[in-house]
Amino acid sequence: MRVAGFDPGLRRIGVALSVDGAGFPLAVVPRTSGWQDRVRGIVDDYRVEMAVVGVPLSLDGGETESTQMARRFIVELQPLIGLPIVEVDERFSSRGVERALTEAGVSTRDQRGRVDDLAAADILQRYLDGLHRA
Repeated sequence: MRVAGFDPGLRRIGVALSVDGAGFPLAVVPRTSGWQDRVRGIVDDYRVEMAVVGVPLSLDGGETESTQMARRFIVELQPLIGLPIVEVDERFSSRGVERALTEAGVSTRDQRGRVDDLAAADILQRYLDGLHRA
């Protein structure tokens, strides 16, 4: 089954795709007018059958403004793609990617625009790993 992972942000949406049970970064979609067409195009072009969206919870598992923003994205995404959507707790996914890039020697400036799709791949991989454990 082909699964797409999304890391919705205020300015960009990171997109990842499952290939042979692994999540790979695919694209960063600017959150400007027309983002809906670009996301729908990705879902159609890659014959996606299901979506996973990162929803950041607070440390105690509660909701934050970011949680609510991610859930609004899901509300917009559902009629757009018409596929099942699963929420994945994505606490620390972006920060973990930023830390890994910094440790790899990538400057903060060069990280801009790369964190989003890598975070989406991390979110997607968490979901896929959960399937294998079940």
